[in-house]
Amino acid sequence: MISLKKFLDSASVDSKSADVARHGDAKKPAGALKRTSPPGNLLSAYLATLAAIGTHGQRAVPSLGDMIGSALAGIADTLAQASSPEAIRDSSRLVEEQLSQWADSAQQKHKEGEKTIRDLLQVIFEATESTGTRDEKFTREIGELGDRLRTVAGLESVPLIRRSITENASALTSCVARMADESRESVRKLTSEIAEYQTRLMASERRALVDPLTGLCNRRGFEEELELRVQRRQPFSLLVADLNGFKSANDRHGHLVGDEILRQFALELKSQFVADDMVARWGGDEFVGIVAGAPNDGAIREERVRHWVLGEYKIAIENRTISVMVDAALGTTAWDGVESGLELFARADKEMYREKQHSRQPA
Repeated sequence: MISLKKFLDSASVDSKSADVARHGDAKKPAGALKRTSPPGNLLSAYLATLAAIGTHGQRAVPSLGDMIGSALAGIADTLAQASSPEAIRDSSRLVEEQLSQWADSAQQKHKEGEKTIRDLLQVIFEATESTGTRDEKFTREIGELGDRLRTVAGLESVPLIRRSITENASALTSCVARMADESRESVRKLTSEIAEYQTRLMASERRALVDPLTGLCNRRGFEEELELRVQRRQPFSLLVADLNGFKSANDRHGHLVGDEILRQFALELKSQFVADDMVARWGGDEFVGIVAGAPNDGAIREERVRHWVLGEYKIAIENRTISVMVDAALGTTAWDGVESGLELFARADKEMYREKQHSRQPA
């Protein structure tokens, strides 16, 4: 990034040199201008840095989905097509804006998590304080009963002793009964409040595994489920789908239309999977599906996706309807019973890219 800054600074100097060259300068011939496009390895490093920030930002705060990844990928795509100093300056400003927005969202998520923990600790503190106060009150009452019983020992009249014992026994029974009632109520209240916060924590954890745009499971949730399937050692297949031409549709119609395409595609894709399966958004315009069953079940599911999911989509946006053809490269592989989840994904991803490259070749 320091080298990139030096390049931008030098580009400014070059621009001034160009002005001198256009108007003539006896000391500096026009042919002496420096280059005004970044070295290829420097631009590649910059684009790779943007991709790494997006990937690891999603891992750091999974509950925000690929918010930062998609934003930086769009900037990188634009920059790859036009890498002039002006375009790089604009990209630097856009990157800073996107990182600032992502940081604000991440901070808000962190604050929400902290509040949930603080609320739970407050419930436990109040319950502990209430128990201590109650025990102190009953300890005092029982102590007073003990004093009265000691007084009974000094009585000489049997009827008086009998009546005093009866009264104190009744008071003791009443005290114990109230202790039991208050204990049950305190335990019930504490149990109810802790259950409520447990529910909130579980809901928060579930949200952290859901892609906010499509409602599907996100990459983190998919990776956890994939490893569980491997551990169970039951047969399954993996399907990877990558939309073709999605960036072009995004550029042509805008990001709102692009988001709606992803939402509708996710809905249609999920409809082709059954309860024992799983569908997730891996990131960007790439989706994954786990197909439970025999090895050939994955191939059958892939054909259903080609037939029922790919094709024309009607996108209603801003009082108009846009027709968009949605195509995707698909790759499906069955788990061999030995490999890890990531090794299986790598094989399926390779199959998908082989199809994508084939589709790009001229007929």
